[in-house]
Amino acid sequence: MDIKSICKKNPIILVVDDSKYMRTVLRQFLENNNYEVIEADDGKEALLKYQNFKPDLILMDYVMPGMDGVTAVKELRKLLDSNLVPVIMVTSLGDEKSVNDAFEAGATDYIGKPINFAVLKHRINRLVKARFTELSLIKSEKYAQSIIKNALDGIIMVDMCGKIKAFNPSAEKIFDYKSAEMVGKEIKGIIPKFYCDKCGDCFSIEQYIDGKQKKGISWEINGLKKDGTSIPLELSVSNFDLGDQMYYAIILRDITTKQRYEKKIRYQAFYDNITGIPNRLLLKERLSLEVSRCKISEEKLAVVYLDLDRFKLINDTLGHNIGDELLKFVAHRLKEILSKNDTIARMGGDEFAILLPSIEREEDAAKVATRVLESLREPFVLNGHELFITASMGIAFCPCDGDEVDKLIKNADIAMYRAKEKGKNNFQLYTMSMNDKALERLEMEGSLRRALENKEFIIHYQPKINSESKDIVGFEALIRWQHPELGLVPPGQFIPLAEETGLILGIGDWVLREACLQAKQWQDEGFTNLHVAVNLSSKQFQLQNLTNTISKALAETGLEPRFLELEITESVAMQDVEYTLKVMQDLKQMGIKFSIDDFGTGYSSLSYLKKFTINKLKIDRSFVSEIGSKKDDRAIASTIIALAKSLNLGIVAEGVENQSQYDFLKDSKCDEMQGYLFGKPMPPLEFKRLLDSKRELLEPNQTFLESKQIL
Repeated sequence: MDIKSICKKNPIILVVDDSKYMRTVLRQFLENNNYEVIEADDGKEALLKYQNFKPDLILMDYVMPGMDGVTAVKELRKLLDSNLVPVIMVTSLGDEKSVNDAFEAGATDYIGKPINFAVLKHRINRLVKARFTELSLIKSEKYAQSIIKNALDGIIMVDMCGKIKAFNPSAEKIFDYKSAEMVGKEIKGIIPKFYCDKCGDCFSIEQYIDGKQKKGISWEINGLKKDGTSIPLELSVSNFDLGDQMYYAIILRDITTKQRYEKKIRYQAFYDNITGIPNRLLLKERLSLEVSRCKISEEKLAVVYLDLDRFKLINDTLGHNIGDELLKFVAHRLKEILSKNDTIARMGGDEFAILLPSIEREEDAAKVATRVLESLREPFVLNGHELFITASMGIAFCPCDGDEVDKLIKNADIAMYRAKEKGKNNFQLYTMSMNDKALERLEMEGSLRRALENKEFIIHYQPKINSESKDIVGFEALIRWQHPELGLVPPGQFIPLAEETGLILGIGDWVLREACLQAKQWQDEGFTNLHVAVNLSSKQFQLQNLTNTISKALAETGLEPRFLELEITESVAMQDVEYTLKVMQDLKQMGIKFSIDDFGTGYSSLSYLKKFTINKLKIDRSFVSEIGSKKDDRAIASTIIALAKSLNLGIVAEGVENQSQYDFLKDSKCDEMQGYLFGKPMPPLEFKRLLDSKRELLEPNQTFLESKQIL
């Protein structure tokens, strides 16, 4: 075999001989066989050359002047790492003593003179190959030892009796034992037999050694530290044969941090970050298990879907921090009235779901829903506010209302919406007819999405009159939907859906532009002082580009900003006070006016009324409708008017329908009024005729009253 196939480089051979001729002959022979050659002429020089060049083999002449070959070999073997270097003695002495002296000095082999170069070649090749193999093994062993020593994982070597043979530094850190304390001890002292949750089996090193344990898997078990405390470990075992017997390498790591992160990740994935109760994902997981169980056991379960009534008003008015705190308290109350087998989950927003996994009768679920309603009757006191909250609930049963997770949740949700339609603060059991209503709602949403593109919306205008002069001073723009199949759809039937779906943004932009355009047209026709009032929804008002949108509408229509009045509710104004102040200030600088719509029904503070740059308050129709018969409503209306006057604000009463209401409000110094007494919301042509007629609008218009619509 060629030496190049054995070594990656040409091996170095040190030739030691006092004969220059012999050194030259050996050099030529060795170089022809791909060896690199260095020379020395006696033993002393040989020792120096060895230390400088570290040859892979030495050819040493036996008899030399000065330090002879035997002495040189003895001195050589005293040097560090020299035992691995093969030495072939070259000698003409063949007696037994000379041979024994050579081997006792440390020679590896010998060859006689005259040299048989064929034999020499094979001996050199064999010894060099053996040297490189041994060096490779030593290097591998050192590398392996370095890996074991520096490995981040704990590594424990044990024999077939379970006795520890090696214990690396990482294992020392894991168990708080020193290697010297553990070598020779039994492994079961720190790794007892444990049940592994990960693979569903029991682990013991003894069973692994006996061949009874599963191989090729990792285990999650608990080990015992020096102080006796338990520590979670991930562990794997591999075996290897060192010739004399089998050994086992136990590779393990401390998974305390991993388990903590896994627990945190699982919590974040399956639990609501505000209330700390299960979220939608965990509820669906548990519901799936219970549905499967019901199919086998033929038992019933119920899903209660719950929505907090008026939560959005509280959240928008008092802020999200108060809203979040309220959700926490609600979740706590609900948990207190449920059994340990029930699951309460937050589904998102102000919606919760309750899983009742084992019920005998539908009445059992109804009793739970009743307890929920009762538990919410007591007020919640948060940040000085006494808050009252109710809930609307829908209940669906498995298997009669569905035997699939999503279907059960959907049907309970549908029943919940039915409870809201029935006045809120109640619960409804799911029926098939409710599903039909839900489908109708989906169809309505689809039609609503097409309505703007198909130009199905129209605007009706309701006049505002000056209480003293009885002149029409402006009008409110109110949207209507001219549905191609359903006819005229009042806003109460589609505005909430438009808000929910976000379609209100496009609709609101269209209303703003059309109303400004109409006001400008009537001004150009001689009604120069008319102002137009446009309602802004919560979603519209919170848009970051609201100011640009309004500026663009005014620029495109030519309407002066001073003739535009924007109406927002108290809850919208209080949703983000800092934002409201900024937007109002920006629009006020343009000359646009603001009024607070439905005043008295929200949570606005007098201090904020002073800060907001508003121009008018609008008394809600609920306080106007019973002015003639209820003393309290008269007192509320008078108080709001007085408040507006004290703050130097204009005051508008809406929903004025009869003469007694008009008289009371006029006597109370209400500035403006609107309502069916003066005119219903009407199409542009009809409103134009009203303007042209210049009638004083003192008597109720019977035609208007007979055709009242929801505003």
